[in-house]
Amino acid sequence: MRTSVGYSILFIILFCFVTSNMIYFGFMGDHALTYTKNSFTKLYGAGIYQYRVLGKWLILELDKIVDPSGKEFFLSVFYFNTFFLILTGIVTVLLVNLDTAFILSRSEKYFVMLLVPLMINLTQYTVVPYDVSGYFFELLIIFIFLSFYESRYVFAMISICLLLILSTLNRESSALNVAFLINVLVLRDGFKTKAFTSMCIFIWAFLLTYICLRVMIVNKPYNAISLLAGYLTKYVNIVGILFWLLVGTFVYILSNTRQNKNLVILFHILSLPYIFTVFYSGILWEMRLYIPLFLGSLFLSKLDTSKFKIKGKLFQ
Repeated sequence: MRTSVGYSILFIILFCFVTSNMIYFGFMGDHALTYTKNSFTKLYGAGIYQYRVLGKWLILELDKIVDPSGKEFFLSVFYFNTFFLILTGIVTVLLVNLDTAFILSRSEKYFVMLLVPLMINLTQYTVVPYDVSGYFFELLIIFIFLSFYESRYVFAMISICLLLILSTLNRESSALNVAFLINVLVLRDGFKTKAFTSMCIFIWAFLLTYICLRVMIVNKPYNAISLLAGYLTKYVNIVGILFWLLVGTFVYILSNTRQNKNLVILFHILSLPYIFTVFYSGILWEMRLYIPLFLGSLFLSKLDTSKFKIKGKLFQ
């Protein structure tokens, strides 16, 4: 078993590296030449972007090592996102091999291992400094929660809270991590004291970090896109919404049981604040915005629900 996981990790490292090179130096083409340090700092130093500090800071620090001259800033972005794509791939391998948490056939394990990096790369035509690292934090939180919450509660809680803080410093979509955790706890344990206490701790870990960022950083206005009457009627935005619906339907169909379908639906309900933000101020054809929802739903669809407290059909 360990040998199989080791080979899978080696394979996914190479797969992520190769596909990342294809995206950044093949599909993106001349766009890489226009991605400069000045344009990067200007864009991510205003509006909502200024609160996404972790990924931006790490790339700027990496660039001091990779390219002190500042002439090939895009390389730092490539190295950073490829590194976190590989880490995301490794955590995916570890997740699908959690046989105590998921019900997956051998072929399904390899399917998920390939599907995750492929979906991430497919939607990376808009390069940002926080998405891929955000996916890593999301899946790592899921892995620690499912691996250690029952057996090593204190370790799991401390680790998850620290990761929630880092994830929120990276991007406010970390709220989806909280939605995932609450979702599983509610359907698995109900509102027992331990589960309810855990939910409150997760919520406050996110909220305190989120609030502190907005108190400490002075807002610099940025002309963001907002939801207008004609905005949703644009062809590319309709396609973006269709992508989200198709991916959501796909994961729903993949679900093992009715409880898994309940998990997927409830996850989207708990994620409504994020979905509203995407529709209000996001660019809907940037399909990367739906990937955090896809990742959470994908692993919920295959979660072993045999010991869940709540049975039956929550949503008819």
